Amino acid sequence: MMTHSRYTLPYLYGRSVIQLMFKLRLNYALVSSTLLLGGFFSNNLAEFNGKYIILILGFFFANVFGFVVNDFFDALSDHKDDEKKLRNLFCSSKTKLLGKVILYTSLGLSLFFGGIVSYPILLFIVLLNILAVSYSAPPIKLRDRLYWDWIFVFLWKGLIIFAGYYHFFGINISAMNPFMYGTMGIVLLVSLVSQISNQIRDFEVDKKTNSNNTVQYLGFKTALAIKRTSLVIFYAFSLIFCFLLGLYITIPLILLNFSLYIFIDPGRYRYVVEYANIWIIVILLERFMIHLNPWFIGIIWTVAVIWIVAMGRIALMRMKHLKLL
Repeated sequence: MMTHSRYTLPYLYGRSVIQLMFKLRLNYALVSSTLLLGGFFSNNLAEFNGKYIILILGFFFANVFGFVVNDFFDALSDHKDDEKKLRNLFCSSKTKLLGKVILYTSLGLSLFFGGIVSYPILLFIVLLNILAVSYSAPPIKLRDRLYWDWIFVFLWKGLIIFAGYYHFFGINISAMNPFMYGTMGIVLLVSLVSQISNQIRDFEVDKKTNSNNTVQYLGFKTALAIKRTSLVIFYAFSLIFCFLLGLYITIPLILLNFSLYIFIDPGRYRYVVEYANIWIIVILLERFMIHLNPWFIGIIWTVAVIWIVAMGRIALMRMKHLKLL
């Protein structure tokens, strides 16, 4: 039987490449980078060119840098927890060098690609990188300052979304219409809920590692109440937004997601909220379908259906694992 050295593909330093990608949260970096698509859709699906692809690459590597630099400064505290220690490359002497290579490479590539697009876009990426370091590194360490770990989410996601709009519309804020502001609000709200959910999930672990995030300050019950209130605002705003803009295909998805949350996710199970990713994409598709050729609409909806089925399977697997089914 063929074996693989731990230094060669498909294994690298004792980890499969797929495992390594998830431990680096490359999937989250990719999702965050796709927020730039808001500007593309708002520009009536025009000007998708090589420079735009480079723009996405620049922000993708900036997102990677944000996650890896967080691991770099969290290595000492993550080493105290068995689960976090396995995820953090900087907690092991075998993978520490690999972590540093990824850290500096992602930083360099983000600046390189940003500079190719334009100086203003390079400035956006520089601000993202500074924000990432400020979130994790002392003495600022926003993640340990009351409410700033939550404000960080708005700054981070807001910069990415605004950079996408800037690429297509410049600094002409008047070009931004209610649809742009509404979708930005939906993305920022679901991002905040995700941040609170992650901190609630890690409440006991963070207590052991002396983390000083906002949930630790407020306490578990208060944070849970804030999360539920934020979810009510999120669902209500999304429904009102879609109703006012006549996005009637998206409304049933929101109602289904809300029903799943009420009956399956009483506060402990955060995975149901991830269905919001579906309707954010569908909002964009439904809003701009009239600008697409029929064959392109078919391709997009095929991809959307595959995505929805995949998300459904993941949710079922999660529920079976949690013995909800």
